[in-house]
Amino acid sequence: MKVSLRFAQPTLFASLLALTSLTAIAAPIVPPTTPVAKPPTVLTQVVINEEGEHLLGDNTGRTLYVFDLDQGKNISACATDCSEVWPPYLLNATEAQALVAPLATQKRANGQLQMTYQGRPVYTYAFDRHSADDQGDNLGNVWHYIQVAPAGK
Repeated sequence: MKVSLRFAQPTLFASLLALTSLTAIAAPIVPPTTPVAKPPTVLTQVVINEEGEHLLGDNTGRTLYVFDLDQGKNISACATDCSEVWPPYLLNATEAQALVAPLATQKRANGQLQMTYQGRPVYTYAFDRHSADDQGDNLGNVWHYIQVAPAGK
């Protein structure tokens, strides 16, 4: 079945079509929204352990540690098997640029950037399961959490 439309007044149809087109053209142009700057990524935070001590933690609240065998070296002494139990706290170049003293970075043997605290590479401990866990403290008398002043002091 073929349907055909007939308009008694073709000029009325043409006028309506033109008016609709003009409305679309005359519609206000909404400028694109200005992108909102993202807040800087939080790379560290102060966590409080069960003893009430204020410790330096990573961006997820896991306690950060330093390794005595790294002192005075330009490269981490914890690699291969060691880094499986003591994962280095790695950053990308953008994150590294956001650091302020006493935080900085140093390159690992593989070229990745590892965060440092007062010049010493920092690590998490694989067996710390929750925020502010500090089970790696004083292991082998060479691993130590980083105690910091309470925030705002």
